[in-house]
Amino acid sequence: MQRLRRLYWVWFVFPKRALFAIPGLLCACASVAGAQQLESTIQVIPSSAKVIVEGERAPVRVWSFRDSYAGVVGLGNRIERMTLFDDRGLEVTARKIAPGQFESARPASRFRYEVNLTPPTQASDASRVSWLNSEHGLLMLADLLPVPESAENKDPRQNSAIIRFKTPAFCAVYSNEEEQPRGEFLIADIDRGVFVVGTHLRTSHASVSNMRLGLVTDGEWAFGDQDALEMASQVLKAHRDVFGVMPAKDATLILFPFPESVSGNRWSAETRGTTVTLLMGKLPTKNSALAALSVPLTHELFHFWVPNTLALTPDYEWFYEGFTIYQAARTSVRLGLLTFQEFLNAIGRAYDAYAVVPDRDRWSLLEASRRRWAGGEAVIYQKAMLIALLYDLNLRSESHGKRSLDDVYRELFRQGQRSAPQTDGNEAVINALNRVAGMNSFTESHVRRAAAVDLPAELAPFGLQVERLGQRSRVSVNDQLSRQQRDLLRQLGYNDYRR
Repeated sequence: MQRLRRLYWVWFVFPKRALFAIPGLLCACASVAGAQQLESTIQVIPSSAKVIVEGERAPVRVWSFRDSYAGVVGLGNRIERMTLFDDRGLEVTARKIAPGQFESARPASRFRYEVNLTPPTQASDASRVSWLNSEHGLLMLADLLPVPESAENKDPRQNSAIIRFKTPAFCAVYSNEEEQPRGEFLIADIDRGVFVVGTHLRTSHASVSNMRLGLVTDGEWAFGDQDALEMASQVLKAHRDVFGVMPAKDATLILFPFPESVSGNRWSAETRGTTVTLLMGKLPTKNSALAALSVPLTHELFHFWVPNTLALTPDYEWFYEGFTIYQAARTSVRLGLLTFQEFLNAIGRAYDAYAVVPDRDRWSLLEASRRRWAGGEAVIYQKAMLIALLYDLNLRSESHGKRSLDDVYRELFRQGQRSAPQTDGNEAVINALNRVAGMNSFTESHVRRAAAVDLPAELAPFGLQVERLGQRSRVSVNDQLSRQQRDLLRQLGYNDYRR
């Protein structure tokens, strides 16, 4: 975790058809021309919502930038004024061949371009891509820097970088990335590099089981910065109890208002590595605002472990998103952030959201994950949350309360950490789900197949009922419970002291 600091850098402009004014423009060390690692300086210009990026990399002829991410499209059109140079500093003619795609007449190693960072029109997109306004902004290296020349090249330097910033004197830069004494950031994985810039950033820190957690925020909230930091610390401790270890030594929570006006109950979040970017609307009272904060925090902080520390191939979002919604809700009950009935109400809302989707039972969870940004969201989130509940209930029942979904996460974490060879995510998860005898048929029918969820029938054996009240479903505990049903529901947080 690096301290908040103001960065000052001398800015050099690439001269046309001339050598660079200063040898070693981007660092005092020798040029990396011919090497794989990218070096870049990013100049932040808040007044015009743009950045100017210049630097050098291995010589190539085709320059590509990410054009879409997480359902956000057209990112390549933000790249403007692309100028390329060869190793001698001579300008190389370049032409745009597609959005975010440029081709040079001959190999070029040095570059300069601008990125238009006007905030996205869809509020929910603002946690997923770079944007900038006059007060603050988010810089995601994955959509600011050129992508590696070849995804098949396994050299880790292909996706690493050395980054410097130049900002106005009144602007600060903060990141979870490691900052060197000379002010440069060594980025091991560009896809996970997140930086926050702003004119009035506030920072605070806490130690959570030997993890240094930093909070970076801006604007006024109904709760104090320390309230948010304490809640995040409680959630991290609860997740650690599931896995047994912390995922890293440093983590950062970025808490910003949306760049545009939204309703107070809106939020959008993205977790990259051990950096959570959370954008929220503003509610008027402390209790309501903290309750709203708890929902994304319990979910996003869980991603520090799953999937971000696992060496598993992608496309198993049904598990690390949908199952995590259920796991996060259970954590909230355990921490007293939700009552048990509020937990059941969330199940009812998920069932209602799932029930109105036309293609809800057209795809299995596996297929829906491959279609996440093409109509599969409801299956990944709402339906998978319901299946997570049903799996957990069945597993607890089959094992007489000795096993739970927590055990699945522990097993998956043990088998799939990043130090291990990368394996298929779907198969690794299903193997972990099937580890307990008797659960194979459940995963076969609910995960591998495109089966409908009849929630009233599925919950009845566990002492829960689903009633239809107008346009919504209400899940509640039956008046009469068997001893086994009562013991099982108590494990989930049911409090029957009045009985």
